[in-house]
Amino acid sequence: MKKNVLHIISSTNWRGGEQQVQYLLNNISDKYEAYLLCVKDTAIIHKNQHLIHKIFTYKKRFGFDIFAAIELKKICKKNKIDIIHLHDSHAINTYILADLLGLDIPAIIHRHVNFPIYTKWKYQYKKIQKIICVSNEVKRNFIPFIDDKKLEVIYPGIDVNKFQNSELSIQNSLKQELNISNETKLIGIISALEPEKNIEEFIKIAEKISSTRNDIKFVIIGDGSLKSNLISQISSEISELKSNIIFLGFRDDIPQILSSLDIFLFTSKNEGFGQVLLEAMAAKVPVITSNFATAKEIIEDKKTGFIYKDINDAVSIINKILTTYDLRNTTITNAFNFVQLFDIKKMNEKINDLYQTVIYNS
Repeated sequence: MKKNVLHIISSTNWRGGEQQVQYLLNNISDKYEAYLLCVKDTAIIHKNQHLIHKIFTYKKRFGFDIFAAIELKKICKKNKIDIIHLHDSHAINTYILADLLGLDIPAIIHRHVNFPIYTKWKYQYKKIQKIICVSNEVKRNFIPFIDDKKLEVIYPGIDVNKFQNSELSIQNSLKQELNISNETKLIGIISALEPEKNIEEFIKIAEKISSTRNDIKFVIIGDGSLKSNLISQISSEISELKSNIIFLGFRDDIPQILSSLDIFLFTSKNEGFGQVLLEAMAAKVPVITSNFATAKEIIEDKKTGFIYKDINDAVSIINKILTTYDLRNTTITNAFNFVQLFDIKKMNEKINDLYQTVIYNS
């Protein structure tokens, strides 16, 4: 008989953590049935209309939400939930309050981000059986106050097959959309436009390269609080970049976007993991990334990609990749072979095994 898992996530946008929840929702298993509790009218609902009968919603409120906790209890009782999978801080709040009201169902936490942890007691709560860390760096943040036996490192997975489309018409689709020639090189980043993503450095690298080359365009895919400021900065301070940097906003066609790029340049300061690098590798695009804390858990420098030290180093690596055919091809091949280790089926299997451990030991 299948066991029932309820995922709880309170975010309203679409990032790496939400993608991992979607993968888990769509996990076909003979052992577990997945349900979702999330905020009304969010991206994850729109992307999972085929599962709408297994999705429950609530109105998000700040702090500890008694109404959401009561709703959680009702959902668990009606659907005979065996384990709860919590994906963010607000979800943890709702679970703890529901447990204090008599929920009495074991839970695990999935820590998708690498931000400082201020409310340590929530992660020490007695009913939290396991904490999934998406990288060893995330795990290190918990070690001072959480028993190591409670921590499990499970890297995010991706649907590798989704990013494998080598038809020339697909590869050039973005260049056609932007009305640029096939000879023009495209360097892109896919990222939320938020402070920790360091898009300003992407723009500085673009500015430096554009001062010596006129055969490269730069594309920024994503949305966020800094978008209007970044566009204004380019228009007023570095107006010569106006025609070279293109903001595409939020896009759903990420596999096609990646297939159109000649280089994926990632400038983030902080990531829980950085699964977009895996997606670029699966799409056979050479990756250049900043040296954020978990970069070395994804990229073997100069083998599966490149980790740059500063802006000048990034510029040098870009020029080398664009002019050295063998280096480009070897890096792409190494990265593509490596990314097979992160196929989503492997992540789902590890999490299914963790569910089993928690359910049968609680």
